[in-house]
Amino acid sequence: MDIAPFQPVDRISNLPDNVIDQILTHFTICDVAKTSILSKEWRYKWLYLPHLIFDDKLWLKIKGNQESARTKFSLILYQILFFRRGPITKLTLIIPKLIGCSAIDHLIYFLSKNSVEEFTFKIQDRYQFPSSLFMCLRLKHLSLSTCAINPPSSFNGFKRLISLELEDVSIDAAVLGNLISKCPLLEQLVLNILVKFDGLEIAAPMLKLFKLKCYKPSICFLKSQLLEMVSVAAVKGGALTVADENCNFVEYFKSLHALQKLHINCHFMTVKLCLTMLLPSLFKFLAADKVQTTLSATLNNLKVLELSAICLDSLVELSCSMLLIRSSPNLEKLNIEMRSLDIVGTSVVMDFLEVQDYSDVSLNRLHEVTLGNISGTAPEMALIKLLLEKSSTMRRMDILSTFYEYDDKLVGTLKELNKFWRASPNAEIENPKGHNPLTRRRRRRRHHPVD
Repeated sequence: MDIAPFQPVDRISNLPDNVIDQILTHFTICDVAKTSILSKEWRYKWLYLPHLIFDDKLWLKIKGNQESARTKFSLILYQILFFRRGPITKLTLIIPKLIGCSAIDHLIYFLSKNSVEEFTFKIQDRYQFPSSLFMCLRLKHLSLSTCAINPPSSFNGFKRLISLELEDVSIDAAVLGNLISKCPLLEQLVLNILVKFDGLEIAAPMLKLFKLKCYKPSICFLKSQLLEMVSVAAVKGGALTVADENCNFVEYFKSLHALQKLHINCHFMTVKLCLTMLLPSLFKFLAADKVQTTLSATLNNLKVLELSAICLDSLVELSCSMLLIRSSPNLEKLNIEMRSLDIVGTSVVMDFLEVQDYSDVSLNRLHEVTLGNISGTAPEMALIKLLLEKSSTMRRMDILSTFYEYDDKLVGTLKELNKFWRASPNAEIENPKGHNPLTRRRRRRRHHPVD
């Protein structure tokens, strides 16, 4: 009986198209083009690849000075666009060393005609986007860095956009607010603006995640009933404020009923804050013993609260922190990072704490607390004592001290903390590494007794 010769199986050529596309996304665009020599079936596959990546891996392959490299990059770009077949659903252009390339204008126009759904852009030059960017009406994910954008007056919005990320982008707050309002499906909004940014109004009914970092964050939520996660921070030299002087801290969270995680970086908060964010006039209320103890709307869904760069010696920051904590009855995790300032006001803060009535405060779901940069000040100890007394389900409280692990002041602070009454019998106070220095020191003394 004749035996047929062995026929090798061409597994590469028979791979499903989606698997091939996934493989090709891990190569530079030049290497993707080289796959055309693998077989007849692969000869034209790179032309239909829906995801194009132009990044530093490609830039490293281009030799020469900036001008020569830019010319070669433009030539590669034009060749790829000329031979392209099929739609481009995703394009990534991240070349921080690229400066001044007119070919990008043609690329953006090309994208507007090819149903792009995801676009990520970052170059070194502060590129001014042409109006053709706002013709990419199928965009679902847009991420832009180090550029300037200005939507034309005829722009009616990205009706399919789900996520928007802007980093070091030049855009007016009013223009951005108008852009956001024209993206009805927007769920994620991340803004990292390095300049002063006043009066941003956010009207995004489907928004679930919002992160803002800029010189002077000034925001107002108009229609964000589904917002679950909020992070707001001021860069160095900035201050956290609100959109207008009539909007105070008590009303700030009024519309955020679904909020589950909140992070506020209060670094560089100024005395101006008490006039714009806290109460209409904090000191007036203090004098009249009418300090409002809860927000206008209780944050019933808030589970995680993170407060960074908080100075408890500052009456303003302490009051803001306490308002948030006592207005979050279902809080599960609390993370506060302290900072020290040379403020002569500790006695005023302690007087404020002593006259407050915390009998109605209940944190029955709070089980994990992390307190960073603890230095053992009176306001810090008072806050820790209150948290231990009001948290019946507390399991762990991490004390991240500014002192060395075996510093006598740290040991003394922890000794005092261990004397505080705890509502939860399972509550443990630990040091940064998860071990109690008191216990570890006692063990050392057993093995090395001291006369």
